[in-house]
Amino acid sequence: MVLLGVDLGTSSTKSVVLSPEGTLLGVASHEYPMLTPHPGWAEQEPAMWMAAVFQSAREALSRAGVEPRAVAGIGLSGQMHGTVCVGGDGRPLRPAIIWADQRSAQEVDEVMARIGRARLAAWTGNPLATGFMLATWLWLRHHEPEVIRATRWLMLPKDYVRYRMTGQVGTEPSDASATSLFDPVAGTWSTKLLSALKLDDEVLPPVHPSAAVSGGLCREASRALGIPSGTPVVYGGSDQALQALGNGIVTPGTLLSTIGTGGQLFVPTTQPVIDAPRLRFHSFCHVLPGLWHVETAMLTAGLSLRWMRDRLLEGESYRALADAAATVAPGAEGVLFMPYLAGERTPHMDPQARGAFIGLTRRHTRAHLIRAVMEGVVFGMCQGLDLLVTQGVPVTRVVASGGAVQHSLWVHLQADIYNRPIWRTRTVEAAATGAAMLAGIGTGVFAGAEDAVARVVRWDAEVIEPSPCRVRLYEAHFEVFSGLYKTLAPLMHALTGAEW
Repeated sequence: MVLLGVDLGTSSTKSVVLSPEGTLLGVASHEYPMLTPHPGWAEQEPAMWMAAVFQSAREALSRAGVEPRAVAGIGLSGQMHGTVCVGGDGRPLRPAIIWADQRSAQEVDEVMARIGRARLAAWTGNPLATGFMLATWLWLRHHEPEVIRATRWLMLPKDYVRYRMTGQVGTEPSDASATSLFDPVAGTWSTKLLSALKLDDEVLPPVHPSAAVSGGLCREASRALGIPSGTPVVYGGSDQALQALGNGIVTPGTLLSTIGTGGQLFVPTTQPVIDAPRLRFHSFCHVLPGLWHVETAMLTAGLSLRWMRDRLLEGESYRALADAAATVAPGAEGVLFMPYLAGERTPHMDPQARGAFIGLTRRHTRAHLIRAVMEGVVFGMCQGLDLLVTQGVPVTRVVASGGAVQHSLWVHLQADIYNRPIWRTRTVEAAATGAAMLAGIGTGVFAGAEDAVARVVRWDAEVIEPSPCRVRLYEAHFEVFSGLYKTLAPLMHALTGAEW
């Protein structure tokens, strides 16, 4: 008996095969592109998701050396906020608009002017940003009304994948609360918001517990996966909540610092914590009953390094880039990078923010620029950490996660810039592992979350301590970094509004 966890990410889908004893038996991934048909747009083809899901799951099972009929349950994790418009025939009506999309800035402004921060906080507990389902829905209503008229369901990315697996329409609280259409306190779609904006709740899926079984694997998906039809598939959860579960982050006070495509800080809470009225961070539901979590979000964290690799240093591996950055002294000899390549959320909530290198001289090399990118990402993350602490969110331990933990420089940068010890788990592909754990909870393989964490999560013996001398240097650089946005924001906005 094994559990299959699938994480529908922004850059790729990862699948893992997990034993009931907590042993990771097989891992596989399959990449796909982010489409940018116009500047600021971010879309993906759901058909590419499905191909990646099926291929990565088959490969993970093959590498695990287990028979597909041994799968006792399937769990799904997914990139948050995105929108799939599904017609009455069950097919997508257009490419999915995902979280990184910036086209709906005007719609965000209109909602803020019409609803206001106070009511938005009371009704949804969260800020509204471009790329969120609410903003995308309004943009489609304004610009593609024929799509909206033909839409039977608005689905989040992982909910579309599960629909294709089971034929069952539905969602769950962790992902639904990240749409800006959901009341995380009541655990229901916000009727007040929908009424105020004249939006039809009939296109929003019913909400079920994250670990509940959605249905059995349908015949089409069974043929594609080689797994018997009827195999239970649980509703799943957002990638952040399941990454937290996969890392054992299920108690208040423990902060998960994730640097992947985006960057997130995640802290579980026993009650919703809402940054009213400024709404600079998010308050979402956890996948576990009776828990919520606060979350700060950067849009282009690891994506900043990927941009540098893909656009400027093609052919280089991420490890080679980080190795080059490690040859440069802390502070990159005075170069700072502003990691706003697709706007920014926490703490600025500004879709018109733009990236920049500051402090360049003839002396600087590509290694300096790489280090500046990595330091700038962690500076941005640190702004989110400072915000949570000032808002009274307890942080007693910081656990690093995401692709960035694969290189020691990323981990040391977090220790030094946060000025806190950094813990790590040995979890591989934490979101997919968390999805497998949730499947085990929902199907009774695990007695509950505590049992799943006790069996699966292993902690790294090494704790990375901050270096006092580097801490002092980074404190000075962080002060300069923190002042740059306020100084440059008017110029950024002028550039984004210009005709080129």
